[in-house]
Amino acid sequence: MIREGFEKADIVITSGSTSAGVKDVLYQIVDQLGEPGVIVHGIKIKPGKPTVIAVVDNKPLFGLPGYPTSALTIFRLIVAPVIRKMAGLPPVVQEDTVSAILKTRIYAPPGRKYLVSVSLAKDKDGNLVAVPTPGGSGTITNLANADGYFEIPEDVEFIDEGERVQVKLFSKDIKLPDLVFIGSHCLGIDLIYKLMRKHWPNINMRILNVGSTGGFMAIKRGEADIAGVHLLDERTGTYNIPFIEKFGLKDKAVLIRGYTREQGFIVAKGNPKGFQGFSDLLREDIRFINRNKGSGTRTLIDIKLRKLARKLGLGFEELTSKIKGYDVEAKTHSAIASAVLHGRADVGLGIRTVAEMFKLNFIPVANENYDFLISVDSIGKESVQNFLSILKSEEFKEEVEKRLKGIKVADNVGKILYKPK
Repeated sequence: MIREGFEKADIVITSGSTSAGVKDVLYQIVDQLGEPGVIVHGIKIKPGKPTVIAVVDNKPLFGLPGYPTSALTIFRLIVAPVIRKMAGLPPVVQEDTVSAILKTRIYAPPGRKYLVSVSLAKDKDGNLVAVPTPGGSGTITNLANADGYFEIPEDVEFIDEGERVQVKLFSKDIKLPDLVFIGSHCLGIDLIYKLMRKHWPNINMRILNVGSTGGFMAIKRGEADIAGVHLLDERTGTYNIPFIEKFGLKDKAVLIRGYTREQGFIVAKGNPKGFQGFSDLLREDIRFINRNKGSGTRTLIDIKLRKLARKLGLGFEELTSKIKGYDVEAKTHSAIASAVLHGRADVGLGIRTVAEMFKLNFIPVANENYDFLISVDSIGKESVQNFLSILKSEEFKEEVEKRLKGIKVADNVGKILYKPK
């Protein structure tokens, strides 16, 4: 196929199989097609290090990394200028670039230019702000949520919070969000947004799934209007409220009651290994997939495992070292269910809703409160009020009952659980 590409085209562009692993064979194939073959394999840029550049019979080949964000940024940075030159077009004198305030400190890897993908929004003062997109360059959601990227030179260790960065836009036609939601992944949020679009077709909501801890931090940094949170305080057994003070948000946030979700173990259909509970995670034949640190689900898992460790007379780290897959993390409930469905894991903890969607077995563990933390600077925004009106509506309650088994809208949904004095 690559040989055919050289016969038919002036430039060949591929994606994936560019690294140096056993299954990464592009550079070996290209070297067999003609002289001089591969001239560059690996560049001092992150993401994008395993880029391949080759020449065969005076025609260039660019092997882009397989990760979506890496592929797009390397194409814009290296490939597009070459195409313009070969086509006789003038170079782009001025890229579509905007100046934005960075909302969190970003550390850069030493010795490499670092390309940081970001989403853009307006803060309470009308300033354009840049929020790093979660998920890494290997996830399609990272690319879907990114409006552009900025560069950190290889001799710079970090860019501090509050500094201005020059964001190179992926498109000049970006539309800034009316509402920024950053927090724990939940299918209930997708439903709320769907209903909002039904009533207000032009509304644009940006959803970034970073976990409950990330949601609290996003509100603290002024990155989000709303955060979905479900953190359980081990000492009090209370959800969310104790963390308002812990994260220094007593004067910065309002907590609104949301709904209840059923959390439990997700296992293959029919539960072929007879998994029953946390103690079975210690079995030799059980492969576990964990949730990411900072998520409410991970907090629940670790609370339960600490309790088990005390019961067995073990230290927490001693116990977790015996669990196959404890260090393997997934960032969403859907990713947990997908891993179990495709046999990459035997069990993971997630919400009943995704177990039902993937037609997997579900073993209940706990009912949790999924609530909404709202910045005091955003509570009066029209988009936030629209969100809350849907949350409290009969329409939302009926749709949840119909579509999202395992989620129950609370009787006191929309109640203010905490507000600054």
